[in-house]
Amino acid sequence: MSKQTKITYRMIERLSKIHEMIKTGNFPNSNDFAKETESSAATISRDIEYLRDRMNAPIKYDYNQKGFFYTKNYEPNFQNYLSEKDFNTLIAAKNLLSHYKNTPIYKEACNLINLISESCINKNTALIERITVAPTEEVAINQNLWNVIQDALNKNLILKFDYTNRWGKQTEQRKVHPYQIVLDNGICYLFGFDELRNEERIFSLARMKNMTLTEQKFDLPKDFEFNNRLGNSNFGGFFSSKKEHYKIEFYGEARTIIKERKWADNQSFKESKYKTTIEFESTQSLKIKNWVLSNGCKARPIKPNWLFEEWKQNVLEMNRMLNWPL
Repeated sequence: MSKQTKITYRMIERLSKIHEMIKTGNFPNSNDFAKETESSAATISRDIEYLRDRMNAPIKYDYNQKGFFYTKNYEPNFQNYLSEKDFNTLIAAKNLLSHYKNTPIYKEACNLINLISESCINKNTALIERITVAPTEEVAINQNLWNVIQDALNKNLILKFDYTNRWGKQTEQRKVHPYQIVLDNGICYLFGFDELRNEERIFSLARMKNMTLTEQKFDLPKDFEFNNRLGNSNFGGFFSSKKEHYKIEFYGEARTIIKERKWADNQSFKESKYKTTIEFESTQSLKIKNWVLSNGCKARPIKPNWLFEEWKQNVLEMNRMLNWPL
């Protein structure tokens, strides 16, 4: 193995942690490393060997202190061990993470990326400056709430909390079997089985209060993946139990814009002189309704009928609002 051998993100994370622990001068041992990195003794042994033999780390073991130390000042440089492609991917990922800057996961993820790429950043800043993320609305997530949910996910324990609906008019206590945290454009949701409704539901963390972690365990179903509930469509954090066929007409500049994205796996387009018609199947009714309405006079739903009727009611209401005093 040459000194230029490329290594994985996970290995760099472990090597960095081992280095930081040795640098404290507290003589950490292999058990300390294994516990801190959640790794086996064999893995730690290989990591120490890699640092010493491949990265020229001046590591020694002190038998009196029963731990490792550096014989001289040392800072690892991962630039030669992280491929250019991987490095560029990390930098791009850090920028993309800004969508989630108000979620608890953001700080942890950025710290990990910094840990891996810190030694390279100053030598290659071009990509950092050439990739950015447009700002979106911000939603702050309570850290304590996040921690309770993570605990529930790790232990498969039922959560109990008060939940306010999206209209803000009704609050009910829910008992939920938590399956996954779902991130949707900076907003966090909890996906799981709702005992009150006796079906799978998705809940916005921002509308949860008085959360408690019960001691009741639940059996996690084999298929708990949120994305498998979406009817092969891509409209974000919402789903219903019913898959429906959608047919929507788009006009003007919207005709070009809708063809820039993959809205569903089975989407199809039909072109005519004045309109573009898209058809697909999905379970994400609320998101699709909002998508249609957001296009204003550039979109008209044809199927299903309920969507057409709700769109028509919105059109009539907006027309009525034209006569309101300014």
